[in-house]
Amino acid sequence: MPVVYRPGLPRYLQIAEILRSRFLGAAGGRIPPEHALCAEFRVSRPTVRQALDLLVEEGLLSRQPGRGTFTSPLPPLPSNLRVIGSVEDMIALGDETRFKLLDRATVRPPAPVAQALRLQPAERVARIAGLRLTDGAPFQHATVYLPEAIGHSLRDEDLAKTSVIGAVERTLGLTVKYLEQVVEAAVAPRAVAELLGVPRRTPLLHFRRTYFTEGGDPVEHALTYNVGQRYPYTVVLLRAGRKG
Repeated sequence: MPVVYRPGLPRYLQIAEILRSRFLGAAGGRIPPEHALCAEFRVSRPTVRQALDLLVEEGLLSRQPGRGTFTSPLPPLPSNLRVIGSVEDMIALGDETRFKLLDRATVRPPAPVAQALRLQPAERVARIAGLRLTDGAPFQHATVYLPEAIGHSLRDEDLAKTSVIGAVERTLGLTVKYLEQVVEAAVAPRAVAELLGVPRRTPLLHFRRTYFTEGGDPVEHALTYNVGQRYPYTVVLLRAGRKG
């Protein structure tokens, strides 16, 4: 059956989407040669190569010189990760994984961070950067910004087995009431990709998350890059109770 392409989306992306679903979980198999894929999808060889290049960068395919292109085994999903969209689950993530501190400093915040934390122009922030790992493998790169006073209170805190926001609650006696979160697909900066051990230009999940107290005061703004295959992200939505 001929492929029906959606208008407005590059064909190589649509072909990659079809092949991704076709090969996912089929490790070690040789895929059809490029000329066969060109005939199947009715496109030129450069278009097919763009689609295959994307899947190679994602780690779904691997090229073996002289042999062809093969599907790659996917790493098993860590069973201990559970994020279902509540503040408690975000904090629990820090208890179930390990945090490797890379950098801790007091800096002038980028404008979006200052806006998220509602800071005055001259105010500074504490910045904490590191990798979150499970089974010894990194699945998340995090850069956390805190108002300077809050960051100062955590200067001696061991963050290896906790989340930063969990440490904020315990140390300062604050209670996080809600958070605002933006999730998008993004290509990580080169240094982040190297730290996560993924090829350059690999699409990652990029989170921008701000935590608020019951009074509506922001206490943390976090920017994270997550490896999708290593980070199962599930959202549970509940229907609000009806009145009357």
